[in-house]
Amino acid sequence: MEVPTPTWSVAIIAARESIGDLSRCIAAALTACGEHDAVVDVVINGNPGLAQTAAEHVAAGAFACGIHTLRIWSTAAGDKAHAWNQYVHEIWPGGEVSFFVDGYAEVRPDAFDMLRRRLADAPDVLGATGVPSSGRSAARQREQMLREGGFHGNMHAIQGSALQTMRKKGIRLPLGLYRTDSLIGAALLFKLAPEDSRWDTSRVAVAGDATWDVPHLSTLTLQTIVAQAKRRLRQAQGDLENRAVREHLAVRRLPLEQLPGTVQELVNRWVSEKRSEAWGMYLRNPFCLHAAYKLRQGRDWSQAKTPPALVYTAGSPAAPSYKVM
Repeated sequence: MEVPTPTWSVAIIAARESIGDLSRCIAAALTACGEHDAVVDVVINGNPGLAQTAAEHVAAGAFACGIHTLRIWSTAAGDKAHAWNQYVHEIWPGGEVSFFVDGYAEVRPDAFDMLRRRLADAPDVLGATGVPSSGRSAARQREQMLREGGFHGNMHAIQGSALQTMRKKGIRLPLGLYRTDSLIGAALLFKLAPEDSRWDTSRVAVAGDATWDVPHLSTLTLQTIVAQAKRRLRQAQGDLENRAVREHLAVRRLPLEQLPGTVQELVNRWVSEKRSEAWGMYLRNPFCLHAAYKLRQGRDWSQAKTPPALVYTAGSPAAPSYKVM
């Protein structure tokens, strides 16, 4: 079932969040939409149980949708880049502005309005990003973004016209990409055409008054230690990704639509072409060597061919509640 094109659209991308954190994220996003008619799509990747639980919460009336439409989606592959691709190319309902929020981020009530205003400030601005307000490095990161520019994945906005261009060109993130937000930000700064346009930091506005809250950090346990170790490995993969993306966009100036389909192809191609640079990274950070080894193992991406499943929708009169069995 299609919905009328809204003024705003919101994508909440989630995977392993608790239902409590995800519910707070959804409620905050609906509040931040205010009087603008919006479609809020919750895209849950690789976790059908969470998608079903979220649908049950919606059915039980946990959220005040008002004039907005709320849809719960489930994607088969557990991968954020894949979820982003499916949202942009198969789910996105259109709209003047689209907001992207991580499933654990509780946006402030005025956050979307702040981002929208920054998008309206200049015709060449393709995206706007909020700044963090909590966490040990939040203050430093906020100051750096305000000074140098940047793009934060927890909450940002993209012009509807830019998403239309992405659809038309077939621009997709490589499956398995860890630093999805870095690539999205780079794409906007290159005006979605690195083969024709130069890097320009003015194409993404940093809204210092737009922010969000996140759940309190857990106390130190064996589980959090293991999680931190895994995060270090993912960050090392991200370092390799950044080099490979830079080679594709800034050095070779190739179109975004020619990015490899998977992160394995992206990084392995760069490693094979830039062996000395790769080994320099391995020596400086042995985690990068381990990440490169893991990427050589490959991954079965057959589930990425499965279309997103609409689990539940509710909200405005234009989209009466129904459940997909």
